[in-house]
Amino acid sequence: MAPPVAFQVFGLLRSPDYSSEALVALVRLDPDLTAQLLRMCNSVVFRGREVSSLQEAVLRIGNGAIAEKAMSITVGRILVERKTDYCPDPNALWRHSVLCALACRYLTAHCARVSWDPDLGFTAGLLHDTGKMVINSAPDEDIKQIVALANFMATLTHTEDGDDAGDAEAIPSSAYQKGQKWADAEIEVLGADHAEIGGLILERWNIPAPIVQAVRFHHAPELDSLGLANLVYVANACAKVNEGSKAWADFEAALDPEVLKQLRLSLPELKKCWADVLHDMDAIERFMWT
Repeated sequence: MAPPVAFQVFGLLRSPDYSSEALVALVRLDPDLTAQLLRMCNSVVFRGREVSSLQEAVLRIGNGAIAEKAMSITVGRILVERKTDYCPDPNALWRHSVLCALACRYLTAHCARVSWDPDLGFTAGLLHDTGKMVINSAPDEDIKQIVALANFMATLTHTEDGDDAGDAEAIPSSAYQKGQKWADAEIEVLGADHAEIGGLILERWNIPAPIVQAVRFHHAPELDSLGLANLVYVANACAKVNEGSKAWADFEAALDPEVLKQLRLSLPELKKCWADVLHDMDAIERFMWT
């Protein structure tokens, strides 16, 4: 399975000897993406002279911005293809991915121990839930099993008198372990969770190792020897706080404080950049859904 054109664009831009001509030639392989990018460049987000070609678009907003927006459009396009019980609101998953990406981009400037460039952080955040897109395209029977098991684990209560014994016959015993999450249901049914599946897909597509590792370990950043997973872990938590309209106190309670220490990132700095994240998200959504 070949990677989408937008992902190949990112790989091209990481090459030391790429050219704008090569970038334009690659994007042209996807006519719909080309049309979307031209539409974006001619929107109110980028006021100015009308852009009629990809070459002009590259000159106007830059190679990095082209790659970033191409991937945002592509991820959104992939997600809206199928609505399932596993992903009942594809737009919400797309929004979460972009929020996480924007948070990664802005937070890099505030992390004393971060050496990655903002584009790398943005891409890692945008792709962190790639595995969910893959799972959402799985056979219906697998999806039904994942959803049923995850819902069961969410409502399961442990009692000393064994009231749930009847249900236990249909559910794997490991589902009774305390603290199980959706990822555990994915492992039960598919043998891997969305983080591992996403990492494997991106590795096959020759996405740079720091991004692959960040995706694979975004729920267990302590296992990422390259360290970018720490940033994605924090950005992912920020996005979830915003989506649930929760207070920052909930964010602090849910976050492993060691991760902030690893990044040398303070909570006040994190809160300060969040306004910029929401501003950019609003601009992107206005474009995407109008």
